[in-house]
Amino acid sequence: MWSRILAATAAIVGGATAALAEPLYPNSVVSNELEFITTRDENALGCLVFQDRVRAEMPDKRREELFADDVFQFQARFTDGTQVDIYVHPDAGEMQRAEELANEISRPIGALPTLMRQKLRHVVVHIGDETGFAEDRGRFFTVYSDNMATRIENHDLEETVFHESVHATLDLPWADSAEWKQAQKADGGFITDYAARNPQGEDLAESALFAWALLRYPGRLPVEVEEAVRTAIPNRLELLEQILKMDEPIQQPIGSYQGCNG
Repeated sequence: MWSRILAATAAIVGGATAALAEPLYPNSVVSNELEFITTRDENALGCLVFQDRVRAEMPDKRREELFADDVFQFQARFTDGTQVDIYVHPDAGEMQRAEELANEISRPIGALPTLMRQKLRHVVVHIGDETGFAEDRGRFFTVYSDNMATRIENHDLEETVFHESVHATLDLPWADSAEWKQAQKADGGFITDYAARNPQGEDLAESALFAWALLRYPGRLPVEVEEAVRTAIPNRLELLEQILKMDEPIQQPIGSYQGCNG
């Protein structure tokens, strides 16, 4: 890992302006020790309210059945006026366990900028140990309880939620846009192997996490990483600065906060 960064730093010191010869990391979230988002960052989570036991669409990598009955439906309410439904699979068993999982996923959702959270329709939580995935047209993402626990232990859940939320809220219209493709072409390289292998499907989400930390919290990433990112994806950084509205507050009121009553 560090050999890649050292090579990138050497290129910068040597005055090179071309794209990096190879990506810095295998992927953005779990292949490094970087902390892009912290539990101390601004958070708009207000409260979590149980709604009902319902029949709901619960997309799952492991099974073809789309719908499940007796799903625990919660609503996460945020102080900027946004709301996101959390659907927890009945395999969670007791209400207490379902509520714990809904709370665990709601807090990192609260760290998202309002511009993303207001487009996020709902989140699906399954019991099991699979990696998450998102649906751009449906504006939702799916996570699994055991994988969530691992990501919490490794301080990666906030980054996971951010990555999947980019897919759910920004892939349409940006990932396949002329502006993004032009920026990719101008940059030439990719920040992660995952982005390089999936330039249309993953590059936006992979690049956005680095851009968020670098532009919102200068100095949070090691200086050699910041320099390498600026070398690798300068045009995408400039576009992401616009897409993520870095000149505006992270949390912006778009409606009244309902609180926990009703």
